[in-house]
Amino acid sequence: MKYLERLLEGSRVEYDSIGNLIFRIREKGKHENNIKNVYSVSNIQGIIKAEDFRDRTFYSSDTSNYNIIRPGLFAYNPARLNVGSIGYLKSDTAGLVSPMYVIFKINENKIIKEYLLLFIKSTYCINKINSLTEIGARFRFDFKRWKLINIPIPPLKVQREIARILDKFDTLTTSISEGLSREIELRKKQYAYYREQLLDFPEGTNK
Repeated sequence: MKYLERLLEGSRVEYDSIGNLIFRIREKGKHENNIKNVYSVSNIQGIIKAEDFRDRTFYSSDTSNYNIIRPGLFAYNPARLNVGSIGYLKSDTAGLVSPMYVIFKINENKIIKEYLLLFIKSTYCINKINSLTEIGARFRFDFKRWKLINIPIPPLKVQREIARILDKFDTLTTSISEGLSREIELRKKQYAYYREQLLDFPEGTNK
């Protein structure tokens, strides 16, 4: 808690469900013929152009039924959310994603994109997602179930600082030479440790 105590400086931490902070968006490509870019969601790289995903194009020639994603909006694959296939569009150019993907926007007055994404990819949230999935032969996370996952909401400036710290560790990890595999593994462990520390708000903390 020492890391959080320094960041919070006595600030209040609120709690709310993710479902109360996000709003589903449903726009189809057939309504805007000028949108041509097609994106895919990677569990490592986030939202990237489909042609850059595994060096292949995975989309249909007919994209009229594809969903429109605009800058800053989130997209995820409900069948692969448990492995981190979620991200937000960092590009300034709107695009299309598979009709099976779910698109949503966030309440930016209460939470920032980077913090929410980090929380969703945390061990705690992934375990929670797994515990709330629909029972069946294939993994699938229903959008309504976001309301069953609570998230700690520190002040926006604290959220930004948490995101900055974790981004710094991530940058250090990716910038190390491939030959230094031992150092890379150490950095990954450090990143995982700090991620859990900075996102682990015990219930009742300044609640």
